[in-house]
Amino acid sequence: ELEEMLAEREQARFDEAEDRLRQSLESVPELADLAENLLVDRTPEGLRIQIVDRDKAAMFPLGSARMYAHTEGLMGLVVQAVADLPNQLAIKGHTDATPFSARNGYGNWELSTDRAHASRRALLNQGLPEERIASVAGRAAQELLLPDDPFSARNRRISIILLHENLTGEAARDAVAETAGVGAARQETGDGGVSLE
Repeated sequence: ELEEMLAEREQARFDEAEDRLRQSLESVPELADLAENLLVDRTPEGLRIQIVDRDKAAMFPLGSARMYAHTEGLMGLVVQAVADLPNQLAIKGHTDATPFSARNGYGNWELSTDRAHASRRALLNQGLPEERIASVAGRAAQELLLPDDPFSARNRRISIILLHENLTGEAARDAVAETAGVGAARQETGDGGVSLE
């Protein structure tokens, strides 16, 4: 009964965080047009907030991990939404399936990892305590948002997962690795989200 009560309390906090994110987005006119770039859903790991690319509305320049100013603004809204919660966060970077490789062998694995770390830095710069970060990983094109359209811009995204409270520290890393598969464990969660519009 205690576990059920704690789970219900956490679910209520997740719902509140999602509501805060919606309200914050609506209150910032310069970011309101990016509502379709935000997806929120639940996964076995927790509450997942995804910042996705759209045609003509990218979060990073192609081939770069230097985020646009509007992406940093969205990161700030995420911090506002989760700041009062105790849960740790897992951050994952994703690319589409378009091959990308520089002369030095830098490719989608490195790019997705660098974007995940750029997102971590942006969250910290917006006031998120460093101890809230449980894991950071690049997934390249291994977990496509739209598997039937692997080259879609929407596959390029950052996933920020507000982990269940029982998934902290080593347990969080194990859960992320298990969800992603054996390949994810070495490198280091379908489009079921709800668009915030």
